[in-house]
Parts: sequence; structure tokens; C-alpha cells
Amino acid sequence: MEQLDLEPFAPDTGSEWQRGSGLPLGTLARVQVYSSDAFGAYQGRAHSPGCTHRRPENGVYHDDDLVSLERLIGNDSFDPCSKCGGYAVRRLSEDQVAYYRAAHRLHDLAQKVPFAVRRGDAERTELEAKLREFTDMDRQTTDAWFPEREESRQWSRFVNHLLSALRSPGTA
Repeated sequence: MEQLDLEPFAPDTGSEWQRGSGLPLGTLARVQVYSSDAFGAYQGRAHSPGCTHRRPENGVYHDDDLVSLERLIGNDSFDPCSKCGGYAVRRLSEDQVAYYRAAHRLHDLAQKVPFAVRRGDAERTELEAKLREFTDMDRQTTDAWFPEREESRQWSRFVNHLLSALRSPGTA
């Protein structure tokens, strides 16, 4: 069991360093995760089933919480362990893995846009070509990645914003 890197789905803080992209959770919202305290009901931090801070239990315990990722990250009372992140993912489907990887690729490209705008045309052209792959998704992929139509629109708006920033000098 592992923890997901959720940085692409965190809100955009406006900082050029360590910022989220505000991408929708999409199909990842339904991912099931285990946590020792998903709701902040107990004293101490939440741990994943394999965390060494969670002695003496190892593995999933009878009173562990099994919740969706969306519910977990939407809970302000969730206080995760700094070592394990406080949760472990149960299992991802092929579509969820594909979306997770695509969101990370898009997030990485988004981090490069402000610098490419400052540097010049060669980098802009290369980034624009890479971003185009995210605008030409087929209906099957869109339906698999985004259970809600608004999430698909949010993804498209984000990609289009990046593309327009590359086309307009000094606006990233």
C-alpha cells in the first residue's frame, strides 16, 4: 500500500515554487484509502497500515477507517503522520493509474510554462506540442477520467489557459 502524491490536485497558490495546479480529482475521488484516523477522532496523528509509528499493529486493523480519497482530503480534521502521510491507497484501476500519470505530466508542464514564456519561442513551441495531447482526448478517455462533466471542463480550461499563456508574451 502506498500514498499518492496529490500536489497536482492541490489549489494553485500563485507561487512559482511548490504549488498545486488545482486539477480535478476526477476518477481518483473514488479511490479507497485506509487510515488509522481519517476523521481526526483520536489523539495523535493518522497513520497508514504499514507505518512504523503505528506500533504494535502492522497492516490493516479492525478499527481502521476505509474512506474515499475525496472524503479524506476534504476533511479538515485529518492530521496525517509526516512519515507515511496518514493513509494508504487500497488499489487503483487502470483508468485511475492513467489519469494519475496524466495529471502529473500536465502538472509538470504547467510548472514549466512561466519559465518558457520568459525564455523564448523554441521552448514555447515544444511545450505547446506537449500540451496539445491533453486537448485531443477521445470520449472514452474523458468518460473514464471524469465522472462529472464539470471536471472535464475544468481540465480543458486549465490546458487552454496554459496554451494561451504560451501564445501571449509575458502573461504566464
